[in-house]
Amino acid sequence: MKQALMVALAAIAALAGGPIAAAESGFAGPVDIGTGRTLFLNCQGTGSPTVLVIPGKGSYAEAWNAAVVPGDPVLSSPYDIIDRARIEPSPSAVQPTIARTTRICVYDRPDTRPDGADQSTPVAQPHTVTQDVDDVVSLIAAAGLSTPMVFVAHSYGALILGLLAREHPELVSGMVFTEPTSAFLPEVGSPAQNAAFDTDGRIVAPGQEAILPNDAFTALAGAPPFPRVPSIVLSADKFPPPSVLRPDNYTQSQIHRANDLLAVALGTSNVIVPGTGHNQMLYRPSAISAEIATLVERIRNGG
Repeated sequence: MKQALMVALAAIAALAGGPIAAAESGFAGPVDIGTGRTLFLNCQGTGSPTVLVIPGKGSYAEAWNAAVVPGDPVLSSPYDIIDRARIEPSPSAVQPTIARTTRICVYDRPDTRPDGADQSTPVAQPHTVTQDVDDVVSLIAAAGLSTPMVFVAHSYGALILGLLAREHPELVSGMVFTEPTSAFLPEVGSPAQNAAFDTDGRIVAPGQEAILPNDAFTALAGAPPFPRVPSIVLSADKFPPPSVLRPDNYTQSQIHRANDLLAVALGTSNVIVPGTGHNQMLYRPSAISAEIATLVERIRNGG
């Protein structure tokens, strides 16, 4: 399922064309974060607060500039079958939509974009969540992004944001977690499920991102509390069909329960977004954009 999405997003990258020149309203290209490394950054729009998207494992900026084509049968399926979807660049995607409201940036972690001239500098895989937090902090400084900012985190990106927000609360004015990998998954999962999730994350394939889930869960368990800022957790109502699930996968009810616990820790709500699967931004970009825009406006009005 993930491989099919990667192929689809690679096609999107080709269709979208190369990086644009740096300008007041937009920038797309590599940013030197020091130690001989660069991270690809795509910024669109103007205004404050800046929104920074932290993508999920193996995902990258193009996913926030694309959507499932309207009318695609995948949208009416009761299951999350994004690997069968027709995904194309869209002006209604999340990043261009939010860019009409405020400045929004999305970056690529190493070994996520499969090809092209602007790939982020590769690193040894698997890697730790602390490395990812350090990269975000370095990227914000190197790109001169204004803070505090609204962070939007998808899937594994939620573990990065969870640690970032607790270690660097001065950078954060608001948080949106969309289909997050909740730090509370180990509490709701069985030992077999937790072990399988850690093993799956560690799998190294050439040129692809691999993570250390148990390392991330341990780091978050020892971190300070979340800052009290406007936040929301968004969960999907679609789940993969039974035919692709293993007995040691987390169930949808467990994922929703872990997201409920995350929402409690944030002092907010876990909202089920109808008609969405794990990649909510591709299924219903308008719904995800509306949640981000609402949070931005709330912060502008004093939280």
